[in-house]
Amino acid sequence: MTTDSRGRDMAARMGLAPIGSRRIEMLLAGMVSLFGLLFAATTLPALVEHWDRFRPAVALMLAVAVYGAVALAALAALLHQWTRPVFSGVGLVYLAALAFWPLAVPGRYAADVSPWLFALAGVPCALVVVAARWQLSVGYVVVTAASVGALRTEPAGGGASTSAAVLDASYIVEVGLALLLVVTAVRRAARDVDSAQGAALTRYADAQIDEATESERVRTDALVHDSVLTTFLSAASAQTPESQALAARMAVHTMKVLSRATVASQVGPKVPTAELLHRIREDAGGVADRFEFATKDVRDHFVPENVADAITSAAVQAMTNSVKHAGGPEVPRSVLVEGTADGAVCVHVEDRGRGFDPSKVASERLGLRVSIIERMSRVSGAVDLRTELGQGTTFVLSWPASATTAAPAAVDDDETVLA
Repeated sequence: MTTDSRGRDMAARMGLAPIGSRRIEMLLAGMVSLFGLLFAATTLPALVEHWDRFRPAVALMLAVAVYGAVALAALAALLHQWTRPVFSGVGLVYLAALAFWPLAVPGRYAADVSPWLFALAGVPCALVVVAARWQLSVGYVVVTAASVGALRTEPAGGGASTSAAVLDASYIVEVGLALLLVVTAVRRAARDVDSAQGAALTRYADAQIDEATESERVRTDALVHDSVLTTFLSAASAQTPESQALAARMAVHTMKVLSRATVASQVGPKVPTAELLHRIREDAGGVADRFEFATKDVRDHFVPENVADAITSAAVQAMTNSVKHAGGPEVPRSVLVEGTADGAVCVHVEDRGRGFDPSKVASERLGLRVSIIERMSRVSGAVDLRTELGQGTTFVLSWPASATTAAPAAVDDDETVLA
């Protein structure tokens, strides 16, 4: 984990929700798709009013394809899934509709009326601007404008004059390029915010590390002065067998003091492993009602206090993530605290819900990387994440990191279950 992740964790605890590029992309997709859906609805009256001018079969095919594609783009933006390919697909469908337009109009379209398909040109241009790189967006806008302008001069497009056709094409280009400038500016601002926030949080995390290092240095200096230095001075001045024996005893005592100090700084007091389940259940609060709790082989097992705190916090975070993202109350969930033969401990937080792809977790979401994985790594523990879309998720929190255990498929008969 990086210092930037630790800084983001602190920002999250302080309620500073980051506004990053991912969120901006979601907002852009949502606003543009909503605009497209509403604007498409305004062209429906023109389609219905001039229906008698079309070949019904071809006109129906074009209407279903174009309006269906716009509606699908709005759905993709709402679900935050496949927005780029769907938005790009709308652009391709619209160009195909322009190519088939002459087949839909058997005679001459009214010169003083803009066909419904031409009035929709701004919608696919806006969607492509959001979905594609700026070079492709510019090319698409120009091609769309040129196609609409050319069709406007044809009988199927109303046989408009060249100046009127150029005016229509210019309007499409202006709208498309203006939107491209706005989208580019917003994206650049979002990247600048990401960079500034990351730098600030990194500096904050570095300051925390420096403070902890200085605190440890002061404690070590005091220990060296009080024990080690005194022992060295005593040994240096020992001239008689009695003073030498005393110096030897002081050296042995100093080694014990150093050993205890090292252990205390790393692990702290011991906590019965059986108590972990009660801590997890109590700290989880209302979330605990969604889980079945059990222990297995925890008798005569102990963990350090700081390890118990880390495991409890990581387990509660995993439980919270499950309740938020895995599904409703009907999803089976369980927490198992298990002791291993070599004195280690493993905590299984399992659900049979939706599952997820860890590689698609946004950078600003800290629950998995910081609150679970990094929290365990700080106490020399490990996290084994087992998840698959549609198959549920299991977190195995192990301490020490070398401990291994298989995730239980169900609660065994020899396990102690807490209702």
